[in-house]
Amino acid sequence: MRRAFLTIAALVIAGVLAWEFSPFPVTIWDGGFNLTVHVTSPAGPLHSVSCQAFGRREQTEEVLEYLLPPESLGYSAVADPFVGEPLKVYVPVSGRDSPSGRTLRRTQFRYLVVIGQWQDGRRAGKLVEIPDGRVSREVSVVLR
Repeated sequence: MRRAFLTIAALVIAGVLAWEFSPFPVTIWDGGFNLTVHVTSPAGPLHSVSCQAFGRREQTEEVLEYLLPPESLGYSAVADPFVGEPLKVYVPVSGRDSPSGRTLRRTQFRYLVVIGQWQDGRRAGKLVEIPDGRVSREVSVVLR
């Protein structure tokens, strides 16, 4: 009797593990969240502000070096004129879930470039890491 019970228990455990970890179809999903960006400047009032989300750090280098405005409004926000209100930037998130709903992989855009321009024409940019959207959905940026 005990031997039969152990055999059945082993088969059930093996079945559950096979279901969870074998290459059965998985759920692939895409989505995102709105990141609230608070921008301030101790160097005086800003005339305009732009924010853009990026997936890879290499993409941010040219934008920061030349202080380029956002190429599209897909993952960016622009306030011109800037009146001090927070900006909202859409941050893409994607992932894979197992048949039982366990997250196998989750990725999101990790970097935000914020560019501000003052009344006198000076511009400055800053690179900020985007927090995990499950933990926080806002950042504060100080441009100097």
